[in-house]
Amino acid sequence: MKVISGFWTYPFLLTAILLIGVGKLPAFADDTVQEGNVKAVQLGRVTVLGPIKCPTGATQGANCTSVSVTCPNIPALTAVLSEAVPAGTARGTIILNNGGGGTTFLNSGFADTYFNDGFRVVQLAWKTDWEDTGGVGLKRASCRGATLYRYLFYTVHHGDRTTGFCAQGSSGGGAAITFALAQYGLSNYFDYVVIAAGPGISRMDYACDSSLYTGPPLDLCPLIPNAPYAFPNGTKVNTWENTTTCAVTPALQSDIDKWMADSIVTTGANFSYPQTAMSWYFCATPPVNNSTGGGKFLIDQVHPKSTPDVNCYSGVCQGESVWQDPTAFSDTHNAMLAQCVPNHQ
Repeated sequence: MKVISGFWTYPFLLTAILLIGVGKLPAFADDTVQEGNVKAVQLGRVTVLGPIKCPTGATQGANCTSVSVTCPNIPALTAVLSEAVPAGTARGTIILNNGGGGTTFLNSGFADTYFNDGFRVVQLAWKTDWEDTGGVGLKRASCRGATLYRYLFYTVHHGDRTTGFCAQGSSGGGAAITFALAQYGLSNYFDYVVIAAGPGISRMDYACDSSLYTGPPLDLCPLIPNAPYAFPNGTKVNTWENTTTCAVTPALQSDIDKWMADSIVTTGANFSYPQTAMSWYFCATPPVNNSTGGGKFLIDQVHPKSTPDVNCYSGVCQGESVWQDPTAFSDTHNAMLAQCVPNHQ
């Protein structure tokens, strides 16, 4: 086994050992690099376990590798990484993150499409839900994704600043990406990110107890002028956060404090991303999913490279599955081609 990156806090001395694969071998290799100009939560360690048969949904011609991610104060978690590298010079790297617990590959037609466009395509699938830590909480759990993203920047993307390093995620996958930006300094790495359906956990306190939000209607887009945000069921949040009263009245103040502290939008988070562009995609077909309002809470906080574009679609898609709509798929694809470009030069 190869241990990839040790525990670090900012700032620290920049050091790296990169052992890059050749030909069609995966480029997953040693990475002990971080940057020292952002205050962020402590990241973790990646250990390469070895090659593995690719699960369903992998990009055409991909090679897959099993890795273990260890972060401070939470259990280690295994993931499968799929890497597809186009012939010739790649125009950039795109990481695809599926929703829910991220235990299957996000494809939805994007993986092969981006690969044929000339991008390296990386998909990740966790062995079990990335959010589960035995009750430690989502902020700590999101170290897992953030650690992998940074690792992929230096191994698969080779630390290149002349091509785009980008990510796309739906629901829980979008939460992993935006946690990495807000808490772990990944705006130093990502040039462009695409978020669909949420993240619903942007303000867990409001979603668990809707009476806590006293602001105006959440005007997400013309198709969703009053976006819902309340969780219909609190079981998952109570499990993640070791609380008992999410979606229960009255909520315990200690639970409210925990949800607030572990949300993406929370005190101390960073929302200034001057070199990272962002796009959002939502399904507006009734009944509208609560992830729409959750996404709005975050959209109102972030300051990316340019005003984040928010796109809503109705009629074909259902729930969180906005990319069921062919127009949404096409718009997302075109936006990725236009905006997955180097912004950190």
